[in-house]
Amino acid sequence: MLRPISFVLLATFVPGCGCDGMSNGWPGLIGPDHDDDSADRFAPVRDQWRTVHEGAFHVLDDDGEPAITDLQIGLGLGYADNFRNRGDVIVELNGPPDTIKIELRRFTVASSEEAAAEVFEKLKLWAYNAKLGAPARPAQMDDETRCGGADQAGMPDPWLDACGVYVYYDGQSQLARAGADIRITLPADYRQRIGIATADNDAEDSYPNRGNVCVDGFAGTLDVEVGSALAFVKLAPDTAPMPACPQDLRDACAAFDDPATEGSDAWAIGCGCIASGYEFGHVQVESRAPSPSNMVVDVPASLWTMVSAENHGSNELAGKHCTASLTGLDDVEYITDDPRQPWIRRALVNHPPRAPATGYGVTLFSGGCDPVAAVESPEDWLGDDDDPPSNLRGDVEVCTGCLAERSCEQLLPGNE
Repeated sequence: MLRPISFVLLATFVPGCGCDGMSNGWPGLIGPDHDDDSADRFAPVRDQWRTVHEGAFHVLDDDGEPAITDLQIGLGLGYADNFRNRGDVIVELNGPPDTIKIELRRFTVASSEEAAAEVFEKLKLWAYNAKLGAPARPAQMDDETRCGGADQAGMPDPWLDACGVYVYYDGQSQLARAGADIRITLPADYRQRIGIATADNDAEDSYPNRGNVCVDGFAGTLDVEVGSALAFVKLAPDTAPMPACPQDLRDACAAFDDPATEGSDAWAIGCGCIASGYEFGHVQVESRAPSPSNMVVDVPASLWTMVSAENHGSNELAGKHCTASLTGLDDVEYITDDPRQPWIRRALVNHPPRAPATGYGVTLFSGGCDPVAAVESPEDWLGDDDDPPSNLRGDVEVCTGCLAERSCEQLLPGNE
């Protein structure tokens, strides 16, 4: 049940909280059927999307080399009772050139919108170099490592490399039911690495809100870690096996001809991208065992891909099968395709005959295969005394075109 929150909620309006557009699960709390006892009731509350940073994100430096090679979004399980990323993460690569936009949508459980606003005021963006050690309170961080800052005139500073975008609670410790969804818009030509880690907001049995992930239009390297979430990834149509390799070398590899052999030698070991040591790109989506997660990755039809899709749930051998599937793909060479083990599939797709047995990697790993209860917005909350609906999760799929024409807002429940 929804128990009283373990801190004092001041029932006062907080200036600048942005309460307009807030959604909640209180039937009749605001309106003519509001009763005197409702102030003691607790319910989930969610803010609307709000831009917390928009500024320069230089994909290339003055020499044409990658200026930003890594971006980490969310810290998953958090650190030191803070920074826990319990919300959804949405990344869309359709923004203006050399620009990053970050939005937060905060949530909590509270007895009123005013009480929720007190919590929302303490949920903030944390954006600093994530590779310099464990995150700390902003007052303890070196300002030179700050991402998304501003100069004395208030103009946003250019984004730095290797930044982490985390949710920070400005208090003694992050409340068990509080967090924020993160939506980031990036330029379409960013082709380096993105890391995403989320956790589930499941402190209340009646409101298990999962930390879902959706990435739309990416052509680089992506690593995702979730709990019992939904994960959707749509790769850009021009995704290349080695996204960081320059276009001229990629073209040369596709047309590579070894005079010592007959026929096509596309992407053979001697071609420029491979000989120069560039790495193959990949999408890796993994749920923490034993968490079951549904995962779908939509790849371009022509992309040379190495696929590994697997469910490691303990129920597999007991006959409660979650499935791993490849759908809509042509030119598939199965490595593992045992009908007695429908929960695991491995294959090479569009493999050039002379190329090494690899390619752009797509690895999906669900740590479980079990029913998962989920309530994805305050409006869907059934109340403190009702059990939320549950569905089997643990299916993993690699496809071509199965997510086409659907945005992240359409794919993720509770975002329509």
